[in-house]
Amino acid sequence: MSPSLAALCSLQAWEQRAAIPGGVAFERLLRRITLDHSPASLARVDTFLDALRTAKKPQRDAFLAERASRNLMDLLAFYVGDVIGRALRCAPVWQAPRPAGTASPQGEPRGFEHSLVCNFPGAGTTPGEYAPLVPICARLFTTSRDQGVASSAGALLPAPMRASTAPLPRAPGFGYLLHVQEALARCSPQERAALALAPPPAAAQDDLASLFAAAPEVLRSGRIAWGAVVQADETLARPRTEGGGRGDVVYDPRGGAPAAALDEVAQVLSALQAQPVAEPSLPEFSAWLAGARPGASGLDVPAVISPYPLKIAETWFAHRHLPGGVLAHRSFPAVTSKAHPGIVLFLPALLWPPVLLQDWCA
Repeated sequence: MSPSLAALCSLQAWEQRAAIPGGVAFERLLRRITLDHSPASLARVDTFLDALRTAKKPQRDAFLAERASRNLMDLLAFYVGDVIGRALRCAPVWQAPRPAGTASPQGEPRGFEHSLVCNFPGAGTTPGEYAPLVPICARLFTTSRDQGVASSAGALLPAPMRASTAPLPRAPGFGYLLHVQEALARCSPQERAALALAPPPAAAQDDLASLFAAAPEVLRSGRIAWGAVVQADETLARPRTEGGGRGDVVYDPRGGAPAAALDEVAQVLSALQAQPVAEPSLPEFSAWLAGARPGASGLDVPAVISPYPLKIAETWFAHRHLPGGVLAHRSFPAVTSKAHPGIVLFLPALLWPPVLLQDWCA
């Protein structure tokens, strides 16, 4: 499991008091400090680490040799990254672990402290890479009180909210600054016409009819999130100016999953589609693997694949909405709407912020 997906699953399990394989060391003590996603809670993490260091005097190597202890450290790291992401309004993207011995961004040898590193792509003020285990380990295993989570992570937060006790709302997975209504208002009549999602003749009466009917409203009032392609028509891999093709996509109905997590799940689902296996306890999922299309409200991704709740839906990709007329990447900016569950649209490139278009084309 990738770090980005592990972060989503770990934090959700903690919030729902669900079991985390291997357990979490000192869970009862940790729950007493109230991890409520407020900036002020970062100082409480330091208080927890101080109490643990004073009472237990943990030795680094012996402590990290226990799975429950590593789970604790990972959970704290994911939590700290999540609070920063909420403050920056951009969910953190956790990097795949790099080989031990390679250099960190500060030139130090990589070890456990750099096993979890995140960044915040698309955030208005991008802080670059951040390794929360560095201040966590410094606070737990050393006596230097000028190092810790509150000062390290707090420096990345906007100054007005660093001491706030108010819980921060969930960070959007799509962190690029984009207001669809404002982008639509800037469009010329010709550009607005180009945004229309015109159904091909064969789609007028089939299962995608509801998507084409809801598309204008979803685009006007929906929420920007990430989607990831599980499978798509081969025609989308070749540049064209007109027409389009179908595709099954995986997405987070709450909009909090970053592209990296969705991309991983989409790859797993794509591999399963290539060799479908019937699962009696999951009849709808088995039918989808065998070629059935997702229902109108979306299909749940089985928890055995992603403990974090994700859905599968079918959509239509118009070539004129794709940069360069081709579907070049698995993950893409999508538009979803609570009023139309199961409807997922590719966000037309005409509305993308320039930095996203640059990143995609690069």
